[in-house]
Formats: sequence, C-alpha cells, structure tokens
Amino acid sequence: MGFIVFAALDLGLGIFVFSRGWRKRTHILYLLTTITFVTYCMLHLFSVNEANPFLSYAYLSFTTITLLMVCMNAHLAFLMFNKEREQKRPLQIMYGGAIFLMILFYIHPSVYHALPEPLYYFKNFIVPGPLYPLYMGYFFAVAVYFFSVLALAYPKSTPADKNRLKYFFVAFGWAYLMSIPIFLNVYGISTIDMMFTSLAGLYAVPLAYGVFKYDLININIAARNAIIYAFYTVFVGTAIVAVNILNNYLANQYVDFPMWLLPMLSGLFVVLVGWIVWKQIREADLLKYEFINNISHKFRTPLTHIRWLAEDLRDTPDQAQRDKAVEQIQFASMRLFELTNIVIDASQTTNDIYLYHFTTINPAEVIQEINKAHDDQIEHKKLHVNVDVGPDIPKVKADKTRLRFAFQILFENAIIYTLEGGYVDIKLRQIGGEVIISFRDNGIGIKEEDLPHVFSKFYRSQEARHTDTEGMGIGLFMAKSIIEKHNGRIWAESRGEGKGATFSVALPIE
Repeated sequence: MGFIVFAALDLGLGIFVFSRGWRKRTHILYLLTTITFVTYCMLHLFSVNEANPFLSYAYLSFTTITLLMVCMNAHLAFLMFNKEREQKRPLQIMYGGAIFLMILFYIHPSVYHALPEPLYYFKNFIVPGPLYPLYMGYFFAVAVYFFSVLALAYPKSTPADKNRLKYFFVAFGWAYLMSIPIFLNVYGISTIDMMFTSLAGLYAVPLAYGVFKYDLININIAARNAIIYAFYTVFVGTAIVAVNILNNYLANQYVDFPMWLLPMLSGLFVVLVGWIVWKQIREADLLKYEFINNISHKFRTPLTHIRWLAEDLRDTPDQAQRDKAVEQIQFASMRLFELTNIVIDASQTTNDIYLYHFTTINPAEVIQEINKAHDDQIEHKKLHVNVDVGPDIPKVKADKTRLRFAFQILFENAIIYTLEGGYVDIKLRQIGGEVIISFRDNGIGIKEEDLPHVFSKFYRSQEARHTDTEGMGIGLFMAKSIIEKHNGRIWAESRGEGKGATFSVALPIE
C-alpha cells in the first residue's frame, strides 16, 4: 500500500511538473526520473507478491532499471544547479556504465540474481547472484559521487541555491537511506523490517515543497499554489487512513493501548495542516490585493500627469511651454506603454524562446547606454556610480532589447534602494566561459530569509515596500526569466539588512 500510494503521488507530481513546461529539459528529466522510480516500485511489488518463483525471477530481472534511475537523479541535480557542462564526461561514463550493466544483466540474469526464495511475509525475495555486488556498488557509487559534487559546491553557492540544495539533499538522501534495508536483507546482514522501504516515496514531500515553494523547478505560481492544496489534501487523507490502520493494529496487539491517543494526535495534525492551507490562501489573497493596489497606483501617476499637462497645454499660449508639455505627455504615454507590456509579460505563463531575436552584442556597451540614460536620476540622488569594465570583455549572443531591459531592472533597483549619497558599482569580468556582470550597492540590503524569494513573482520584502511604495515585485522575476532564456544565470547576495546587495548575471560567451 505504501509503495502504491507514493508511486501514484510521485507519478502525478512528475506529470504535473512536465505539463507546466514540457520544453524545459529539467521538466523532461524530472518526469523520466519519476517514471523510472515508479517502474521499479511496480516491479518490486510484482516480484515479492508473486507465488510462482519463475515469474518472480522474470520481474526481478528488470529491477536493474534503478541503475538508470540513479544516473538520472545525478543528471537532474547537475542540470538544476548549473553543473551539467562541467560534469559532461562523468555523466557520459555514468550512463554508459549503467546501460552496459543493464544489458549484461538482461542477457545473463543469473549473474545478477538466482531463483528467488520466500523471505518473511514476502512470497518471493531476491537471492543475489555472483555480480550482484557490482550492481549494488555501482548504484551507491553514482549516488555518492553526485552528492559529493553538490556538497563541494554548497559553500560557494548563492544563498538561494543553498536553500534549494538543502531540499534536494533531504529529498534524495531520504530515498537512498530507505533503500539500504533491501540490500542488507539480501545478504542477511540485517533483519530490519522492509516495510520501512515503502517510505522511500516520502522523498517527494520535501522535493515537492521545494519545487512549489522555492522554485527548484520553475513553474507557474498559480498552478504551484493549486497543486500545493491538492497535495495537502491527499497527504492528510493518506495520513488519516494510515493512523486508523495503525490504531486498529495496536489495539489488537496491546489490550491496554489507549484507543483515544492516535485519533487525538491525527486530529491535531489535521488542524495543523488546515492552518497551513489557510495561511497559504491568505497570503495568495494578500498578494493579489497588493498587486492590484500597486498596479493601480502605477497607472494613475502617468494618467494624472497627462491630464494636467493637457489642461496646461490648452491654456498656455507660449510655444516653448507647449512644446515642453507635448514632450512630457509623450514621455508619460511611453511610460504607460511600458507598464502595459510589463503586466502582459507578467501574466503569461510561458515565454516562447522563438520570440527572442538573438544577435551578437557587447554587454559593456549596453551597460554604458543604461548608465547614461539615468544621469538625471543619479545626479538627483547624488549617487556615485562606477562602471568597471574588465579587459577584452567578449561579445555574447543575446536579444539586445530584452537583455537591456533585464540590466535596466537591476540598475534601477540599485538606484532606487540606495540612499542619497550612496554608491553603485557595476563590474564586468570574463570568468571561464562566461561574462559576469554584477550590480553592487550599499543600500537597504536584503535579509537572509528574503534572499530565496527575491526572484519570485510579486514578492517584495517589507523594507522594499517602505523604500519604494510604487514597486510591483515583477521586475526581478522578469529579469530572471530573460536571463534564463539566454542560457544564463542570475543570483542575489547580501550580508543583511542595511548592508547593501549585489545582483549578478552570468552569460555564456558566444
């Protein structure tokens, strides 16, 4: 029952993530990883519940699919944390070795396992063959390797990536830990009840929470919230059924067992989950309310400006003043046009890569253009802006208009959230096969708990709301989307509130 419930849950999660972005490689690989895990669960169930040893033997021959599963786990991890390029050769070796062993065991299944025999409450259970240790060793070697790669990358990761890595370690660490009793029982080393192995499917709980709450795999926010509520419902229902079964079992085994204890605990659990769901719904409603307020204020400002200028234009005979009013009306209307585009882009669930027009551009020139366009704003706040362009910055392949918009968001944020008389440092460097552009300021900073959320749609910290009341929380989300369409990376760093922040972009060299 445990294997069936969690296999169904994992498969549903995999299909859902895939449906939210079927063109993205992370989503495709996530689904394939889920399918291999579910396939193994079904083969395991068929083999241990089959009374005919020869039919059970046939099912067991295909459980070597776990070798492919662990390679996909590693591939997904490297892809999610931008390690795929540097781990290209190890991935080729992993897949090659896994496929070789799977073919070997399919052709000669006797070297993988012998005819199964009954064990505990299983009708048949695997009996290891002479090369079973090779299978087991390869499985854990791949797991240890990709965990060690991510562990070594953890200290150098951005705070947002560190948070994502924690969920990844907990999820897959749990799955592999729960698989150990199977291997121990195969060799009779331990008599741990293998009922616990069905809990391996619980790896989906922290992984799903990380996916939906912290964008381990980027999916639409509305769909993410919907699946969170559905997940809570399924989880609570399953937990209640499990508690009832456990309560009846304990009552039969122990005469003096208090029948009220587990129902009371399960009731408290349901109340806790209900409170969490209520909090999620309340946050979503508050988010919509704040967005409507912000966008209304954003539109009202240029519209009011246009109305006043139109009245002045009608009553002003001086041609110079009329020309200036017309120029300001044009500027305000252009601002309205930009706001409309922002709302339209933000409302779309997907951005088609084919809408981007890539050309070869110099990122240093784009930064210089943006800096020059903001001279008045910089002078008004008495800011010290320094643009440091490293030697021989190479060109990149990009959509200049969209990349300029992403850079402008980061540049304007640095100006807005830096107090009068502060500084903004923009640095361009070539590091390896990437151009790194960093925007550093000594402004209001970002709290550690806010760092994982700064690129989420409509998210704004309390300090940001107080500093810029007109912000909508869309800019950084859009910048992240644009940079990712260029196969780049974007991240934020800050030592805390009042200590400034650094936003960095990495773009692959052409």
